[in-house]
Amino acid sequence: HDLESVRRMEYRSLGSTGYTVSCLGFGASALGGVFHDVKDEECIEVVHTALKKGVNVIDSAPWYGQGKSELMLGKALKGVPRQAYMLNTKVGRYEQAVEEMFDFSAERVTRSVDESLGRMGVDYIDCIQVHDMEFAPNLDIIIEQTLPALDKLRAAGKVKLIGITTYALEPF
Repeated sequence: HDLESVRRMEYRSLGSTGYTVSCLGFGASALGGVFHDVKDEECIEVVHTALKKGVNVIDSAPWYGQGKSELMLGKALKGVPRQAYMLNTKVGRYEQAVEEMFDFSAERVTRSVDESLGRMGVDYIDCIQVHDMEFAPNLDIIIEQTLPALDKLRAAGKVKLIGITTYALEPF
């Protein structure tokens, strides 16, 4: 760590979760080559720099580069103490082809968590998030399949917290 940068970083408790998080997080979509081609070395360097400067929240998704963002994080986080960061990723949004983009079924989100764990080389995900749930065919699948599957993964120790992301500004 760069101790001066860490001292200047503001940290807050994340509700009653027990996590203390930096007010600035690292969104890892760019590591997936979403905006332009990226080199492994650059990806690793930017993650290491963020961590050294005191950022301890990292957010990714299988959707970002169709897994490449998570693969790059796996390379960058190798050898970094697991307690040094809060790792967030998502389930439900996967491929660029519209007909394969979203799948909120229990089977797919369960498989997705295992795939993400493998790509990132970690034993658990701090917060798993349902990615853009407003694109689900209906909310019933979220309530009856997605969330119960994630709760089982939490009970198994593969995820610690469950969250939801959405574009919606109004309630459903």
